[in-house]
Amino acid sequence: MIQKFKATVTAILAMGFVAGFACTSLAGQTVWRLAHVAVAEADNPYHATSLKFKELVEKGTDGRVQIKIFPQRQLGNDREILEGVQAGLIDVSAATLGPVAAFEPSVAMMELPFLYKNPKHLDTILDGPVGRKILDKLENAGFKGLGFFDDGINNITNSRRPIHSAADFKGLQMRTIESPVRISTARALGANPIPVPYSELYTALQTGVVDGQSNPNWVISARSLWEVQKYVSITQHIWGGAILLVSNKKFAKLSEADQKTVMEAGLAACKFGRDLGRASEEKHLEKAIEKGMTVDRTPDITSMQQATNVVYEDIYKEHPDWTETIKTIREM
Repeated sequence: MIQKFKATVTAILAMGFVAGFACTSLAGQTVWRLAHVAVAEADNPYHATSLKFKELVEKGTDGRVQIKIFPQRQLGNDREILEGVQAGLIDVSAATLGPVAAFEPSVAMMELPFLYKNPKHLDTILDGPVGRKILDKLENAGFKGLGFFDDGINNITNSRRPIHSAADFKGLQMRTIESPVRISTARALGANPIPVPYSELYTALQTGVVDGQSNPNWVISARSLWEVQKYVSITQHIWGGAILLVSNKKFAKLSEADQKTVMEAGLAACKFGRDLGRASEEKHLEKAIEKGMTVDRTPDITSMQQATNVVYEDIYKEHPDWTETIKTIREM
């Protein structure tokens, strides 16, 4: 896959896009490419985090490191972008946890259902030793993990019926991302999980390939899901996380001072994106209601937690080395 990606990049460069795409170093100035798959909107957590990182890095390095942002899959999907970062063809990415877990499996434990009690609990994990330990593991895959931000807390939408308890999932075709934890969670709830790329989400819902999906509220607005979905349940069952990461190869070329600046800028940008994304969730929900969607704000969470206990049992068996970290998170 990486060889294929390299061939694609080579072809793009040959077509004359060197000025806009290639990492350059002129008169001591380095230009980094930052790629993500989300829309280029200031209140989108991916783009907001990227913009803040660009601002802080350029200011902190006195312009020695410049950042050019490529949003909305301009340089490929999540996996292709990550392969590009791994190979040193792309410099930075704001990437969803699911695709990152393909390179470092332990990242997947952060998406276990009902793992966090509230945002304060979540932030304690993300910004503390547990979060840093997981970020540091990314170095084995060629990435320098800078910090976590929120893709958003996941809620459920569907077109068939209100989902109030775990029993209401039975028989529903639910879209998931290609993440073992996400797939296991949907199955434990009684749904039939069907992996569908984000780029095909709307079409899959429109054509009935799937009945519903799990995402943060901003996706409802970004993809106009009120056109193909009727019901929203505020389940908040999975933290939709994302990571800001840099190519290890490019990070190593920086001076010690600039490395420190990049690390600090990454943490600050992630916190900024996290706060901004959370502040906009209610706005997106209100828009969904205005567009005619029916919202259940108080579903039976207890029944869903009980149904998904099996996901933890399976994880402990499959990844016994994760057990201590997961239990630490749940007990904090």
